[in-house]
Amino acid sequence: MSAVVFDNVSKLFGPVRAVNAVSLRIEPGTLVTVLGPSGCGKTTSLRLIAGLELPTEGQIYIGEQEVTHLPA
Repeated sequence: MSAVVFDNVSKLFGPVRAVNAVSLRIEPGTLVTVLGPSGCGKTTSLRLIAGLELPTEGQIYIGEQEVTHLPA
């Protein structure tokens, strides 16, 4: 298993900043929940991890491999 890393990831939809400079590391075997109000970027963050969206800024890693621009 590999860690998932967000390194200063942002996602903009036009003028709307859905995800703003998120940096986090999820270690293998860790259970993570994403909580927040409607419209705060939860679904967009998960779509970024899955490769369904590309970040506007920052990098995403799975293990040692950068997957920022790899499609799903």
